[in-house]
Amino acid sequence: MELDAIDRKLLRALSRHGRATHQQLGEEIGRSPTSIARRQRALEEAGLIRGYHADLDMARQGYGARVHIRITLAGQSREQMDAFETAIMDSPSVIQCELMSGSDDYFVTVLVRSLDHFAQVHREELAQLPGVVRMETGFVLRQVVEPRLPPGWAG
Repeated sequence: MELDAIDRKLLRALSRHGRATHQQLGEEIGRSPTSIARRQRALEEAGLIRGYHADLDMARQGYGARVHIRITLAGQSREQMDAFETAIMDSPSVIQCELMSGSDDYFVTVLVRSLDHFAQVHREELAQLPGVVRMETGFVLRQVVEPRLPPGWAG
């Protein structure tokens, strides 16, 4: 699907305000609600919009620490990677896991309540993962840039 400037404006608006009505989106973008509804439906059908989500404040729910862990496996055979990926999908504290290029094999993110909670997650979940030979941990002190769309999407 070829995106035009209106489609990019609509995607940007929806990325900021996923619950906006077609009327509100139309006013923001300068198009009729009917036109917006038609474009939004086309973007959904093309798979460019995968869904709509609530932006949860996890710190207010008691999970004030985000931890990034760089993981290196003993090897990169299909069996080792499949075993690791299957196990990490069952790890309840993991909110994201990405296969990486470079010196680290995986980049894992967990949310925890405290340092003690992270120690428990490390001992009971992360240290039990198959094939892991090195873990390097970094605690997020402050988010400087919120998730956003790439340049050129302003329309």
